Amino acid sequence: MDGTTRSADDRQQSATSMPATRAQFHLLSSESRREPGEGRAGSMSPQPRDQFDLITGAPKLRDLRAICTAFRIQLDLARPQRSAGWLAAHAVREGFPALRGNVRMRVARRSSNVAAAAAFQVLPPDERWQLDALLVRDPEDGAALDAVLRRGVTDAGSAGARRVFAHIESDVTIDAALRRSGFVSYQTESIFMLHDGPTGASRPSHVRRAQAADAWGIHQLYLELVPRQVQYAEAMTSRRWDNPQPLRPGARRASGWVIEDHGRIRAHARVSTLEDPRVVRLDILIDPHLRALTPDLIVTAAAEARNLHGVPCVVAVPGYTQELSQPLQDIGFFHVGDQTAWVCYTTVPARSYIVAVDTRVPVSAETQRSRVPGFGGAGMSLVEPVGQAESVTIGAGGAEDHILDLARSRSRSPRGKV
Repeated sequence: MDGTTRSADDRQQSATSMPATRAQFHLLSSESRREPGEGRAGSMSPQPRDQFDLITGAPKLRDLRAICTAFRIQLDLARPQRSAGWLAAHAVREGFPALRGNVRMRVARRSSNVAAAAAFQVLPPDERWQLDALLVRDPEDGAALDAVLRRGVTDAGSAGARRVFAHIESDVTIDAALRRSGFVSYQTESIFMLHDGPTGASRPSHVRRAQAADAWGIHQLYLELVPRQVQYAEAMTSRRWDNPQPLRPGARRASGWVIEDHGRIRAHARVSTLEDPRVVRLDILIDPHLRALTPDLIVTAAAEARNLHGVPCVVAVPGYTQELSQPLQDIGFFHVGDQTAWVCYTTVPARSYIVAVDTRVPVSAETQRSRVPGFGGAGMSLVEPVGQAESVTIGAGGAEDHILDLARSRSRSPRGKV
């Protein structure tokens, strides 16, 4: 009777659990696993799935109007904002790999309409990608920003780039989208600009032009002054200081000025138009013990930047060298704003442990150690043969005494042989 009741209960329990099992299989189906764009943006409000599905890829000709009329987010304060004509030109070149140059553009579409777009610039010497333009149809659309940023990071990794950089003012929506896409902030920057360099400034005798032989000394100064976390994020090598050339209008060049003390480079100012020919970028490295010479170094570098008439000189002062702000303002630089530098690593170092067993070599069992009381205790492993058939285990301490005693006992035996 108990068995009959038990089996009936089991049948009833299995029958009642079948709908739950089917519902569970329905939740794990391919339709339910499809990730909508709004879910990636972190929104908790339920929305129709087809309204937020996003497709990412290269721009097409039909996307030109949406790209030119989209809302452009100001990225790097040290660089002028890209124009609509520049964006349209590179959107067209994206379809022709031989003409696109060092710019890569990606778009995110929702219902065949462009919801966001991003342009990345490939920079030497290691082909790193830098976010150069970011456009969005709705500034509050975090899902579209997520989609286009993640596509850019994925394509950068596929192209062999190790890092993707972005410089942008603090904004809640943009910062959240960058973090969700794998970006991390590594430093803050204060941007200063000078439209016209100092006139009639004579070059001090202790400031000289950088030469190719100074690359190693400048790099050692960089390693000494810049925090280790920033060095790992920027991944600068000594090639950054190679081939210094005086600036000329219309040419992409980089020049430098140094202060040398007892054969060591103690200060360096780099003026460059390699990143963007529309501005002259000024970077300063100076030993804290030579802060009094900072105005001389800045005036000399800014005087060379003045040779490019009408091109502003821009300085990005990192947060760990804020003491340079006052000398810059005394010379004539004015504060533009503050921004944050972000980096996204497309590759992550991983370590895996693999246990390999060689089946060709037979495994021999470890010989069990002998335990003989009175001859060294439990750790004895030395075995010495005596005669033809006898063997005893001898400890390391009394081996000679034991052999002598054994020889005397054999001499008193009837056979008289040892």
